[in-house]
Amino acid sequence: MKTSITLKLALAFIAVSLLTGLALAFFVRSLISENFERYVLDQQAEAKLILVEDFYAQNGNWNGVDQVLSSAPGVMAGRGSGRGQGQGGNQIQPGVQAGPRTFGLADADGVVLIGLEELYPTGSRLTQQQLDSGVPVLYDGVLVGTLLSSRLLNYSGLEQNFLDQVNRGLLWTLSAAVLAVSLLSLLVSGTLTRPIKALTTASRNLAEGKRTQLVEVSSSDELGELGESFNRMSLEIENAERLRKQMTADVAHDLRTPLTVIGGYVEAARDGALELTPERLDVLGLEITRLNRLVSDLRTMSQSDSGELLISREAVNPAHLLTKVSEVFRLQAEQKGISLKVEAAEGLPALFGDEGRLMQVLENLVANAIRHTPTGGEITLKVSEETKNHALLFSVADSGEGIPAEELPLIFERFHRVDKSRHADSNQSGLGLAIARAIVEAHGGKIWAESAPDTGTTISFQLPLDVA
Repeated sequence: MKTSITLKLALAFIAVSLLTGLALAFFVRSLISENFERYVLDQQAEAKLILVEDFYAQNGNWNGVDQVLSSAPGVMAGRGSGRGQGQGGNQIQPGVQAGPRTFGLADADGVVLIGLEELYPTGSRLTQQQLDSGVPVLYDGVLVGTLLSSRLLNYSGLEQNFLDQVNRGLLWTLSAAVLAVSLLSLLVSGTLTRPIKALTTASRNLAEGKRTQLVEVSSSDELGELGESFNRMSLEIENAERLRKQMTADVAHDLRTPLTVIGGYVEAARDGALELTPERLDVLGLEITRLNRLVSDLRTMSQSDSGELLISREAVNPAHLLTKVSEVFRLQAEQKGISLKVEAAEGLPALFGDEGRLMQVLENLVANAIRHTPTGGEITLKVSEETKNHALLFSVADSGEGIPAEELPLIFERFHRVDKSRHADSNQSGLGLAIARAIVEAHGGKIWAESAPDTGTTISFQLPLDVA
C-alpha cells in the first residue's frame, strides 16, 4: 500500500509535536513537583518547628516528643498567647501517624533522639555538616536541639489533590496541543503537497503526449520556483515539438523539389522522350549538389545536437579569414551591383579555431546578406579586438531590407524563414544560420543579430581568444 507524502508529512509533524509536548510536559511536571515539594516541606518544617519549640517550652525536655514528630501535618494545636504558661498556652494534642516519619530530632549535643531510618540512626552523633543541614530549635535564644528532615513527604489531601489537578491539566493540555497540531499538520501538509500533486499530474500528462501542461504557481518559494521551471520546460518541449514538425515538413519539401526534377528527367530519358544533353545533365548535377548540401547540413546539425561537432583548432589570422570570404563572393556581389568591403584593424591577435568551420559561418552570413541586399547596396565584413572581453568581434552588415522585430529572435532557428511564402533558394538548405550558431557556440562564442526594417541587418559573433 502506497503512503502519500501528505500523510507522511502529517505523521512527521504529529510525531515531532508529540515528542516535544511529552518532553515539555515532563519538564513542567518535574519543575512544579520539585518546587511544590520544597514549598510543602518548608511549610511542614515550619509547623513542626513551632510544635517542638512549644513542646520543649512546656516540658523542659524531649521526653515524649515522638508523638509530635509522628503526627500528620496540621493536626496539632497552634501557638497561643503564651509559651507553656497556664491554660492560655499551647496544648499538645496526640498526633495521628501518617505513614513514614518525615522529621527527626537531635538534642543540643547533636545526638539523634528521633531517628529517620538509615539517614539519621537513633543514638548516632551528627556531623557538623549534618547539623548545618537541619533546622536549629531554640528556647529563649538557647540551642536545645536540631530538627531533621528526610524529604520523604506525606502530602495532605489538599496537597495531593493539587498535584493531581496539575497532572490532569498537563495531560489535557498535551492532548489538546497534539489534536491542534494534528489538524494544523494536515492543513499544512496538504498545502505543501498540493503543488507537488499538480506537478505529478502535469508531468504524467506530458509523458502521455498531452502537450503544453502548465501548473498554477501561487508562491515564490522553492515549490513556486519548481512550478515555474516545469512551465518553462513544458513550453520548451512544445516549442521543440513544433520545430520538429516544421523541420520534418521543410526537409520533406526541400527533398521533394530536386527529387521531382531528377525523377522527371530520368523517366523521360528512359522512355526516349528526352535526350540527355550536357545542359540537361548540368541541371541534374545542380539538383544532386543541392541534395548533397542538404544532407551535409543535416549531418552537421545532428553532430551539433549530439555534441559530436568536431572542431580542429589552429592559429587563424582573422583579417586573412575575412579576405578569403570576400574573394569567394566578390564576383557574385559585383554581378548584383553590391559593394563588398572588408574592415580589419592592424595587429589583430591570432584566433585559435577551426578555419574551415569559421569560413562556413562567414559564408552563410555573406550569402544571406547578398540575397537580401538590393542592387547598389553595400555589405561590410568587419573584425575588431575587444580587449576588455579578450575576444574578437566579427560582423557582417548589409544595407538590405532588414528583419521585422518579431522575427529577429527566431532567425537562428532551423528552417525559419522571414518570408514564409518564399521557398529557400536552390543553394540554401534553410539551416545556414542554425549551423552558424552551432559552430560559433562550439568555439565558446556567441552570435546575435541587430536589424530594423529598411535599415539593413548586422549579424555579429564574438569568439574568445584564450581558447586553445
